[in-house]
Amino acid sequence: MTVQKKICAAFCEGLSVREIPLGYAIKTPFSWLHGEPLVVFGEKSEGLVRMRDGGDTLALLEDVAGDLTTDTKMDAMRRLAIEHGIAFDEENSLFFSDWTEEANLGGAAVRFMSFLNRIQDLAFLSRERVSNAFREELAEAIKERFGARFHVGEREALSNEHKEYTADIIIRDAKIQAAVYAATSEVNVLEALLTEQVFRNGEDVKTVPVVVFEDFMQSKVKTKTRRRAMNSSGIEIADWAGGPDEVLAKIDQLLKV
Repeated sequence: MTVQKKICAAFCEGLSVREIPLGYAIKTPFSWLHGEPLVVFGEKSEGLVRMRDGGDTLALLEDVAGDLTTDTKMDAMRRLAIEHGIAFDEENSLFFSDWTEEANLGGAAVRFMSFLNRIQDLAFLSRERVSNAFREELAEAIKERFGARFHVGEREALSNEHKEYTADIIIRDAKIQAAVYAATSEVNVLEALLTEQVFRNGEDVKTVPVVVFEDFMQSKVKTKTRRRAMNSSGIEIADWAGGPDEVLAKIDQLLKV
C-alpha cells in the first residue's frame, strides 16, 4: 500500500455519511471540543448541495471558551469564514457554504471541515488568552500588595524537598508561604488540593494553598471539585469577582502568623 493510500485509509476510517431529511450527516475523522467526532451536514435542494453546521456551533464554542461575540473575535471568525468560502448568518448563528453541484460535495466538505477545525482552535486560544490575562492580573496585584514585605515568585517550587510541587504565585517569608492558584481550569484546583495533602504536616515553613476564582459562580471548574476545595480545612478560597481588595485582604490576613 502506498503512503497516499495509507493516509486515505486512515482518513476514511473515521468518516461516515448518513442520509437524513436535510440531506447528509457527515461524521468526520476530526475531534470536536471535548473529543466527540466533528459532524457536518450536506443540505440538498433542487439538485444542489451546500455544507452547513447544525446552527449550534457558536453556542457550543462559547460554552468552553467564553464570549466570542466581541468585535475582535467576531472579525477573526468572519475572516476565517471568507478564507474558506463560508458564509456566516449571524442572526441565526449558522455557517454554510455556497450551493454547488453534488459532484463537488467532496471538496466543499473538506473546506468546511477545515474551517470548523480552524474556528475551534480560535476558541481554545481565546480561552487560554483569557486565562493568562486573569493569572497575570492576579500576579501583578499580589506583587504590588506584598512585594515590599514578602518574597513573591511565580511557578516556583514550594520546597527544596518537593520541587515537583509549584504554584502560580508564591508569597513567602521565613514562617509561612501562600501557594496561590488561579482557578482557570480543573487542573489548577486539583493541584491546590494535592498541595494541601502533601504540605499539611512536617514542613518548617507553613504552606497555605489559596484558590482564587475569577468568578466562582461562572467557573468552568466542576461543582464537585469546587465543593472539595471549599470543604477542605487547609485551603483558602477567594473570588476575584467579589473584588480584588477582598481577595488581597484575605491573603494578607492568613500571612499574619
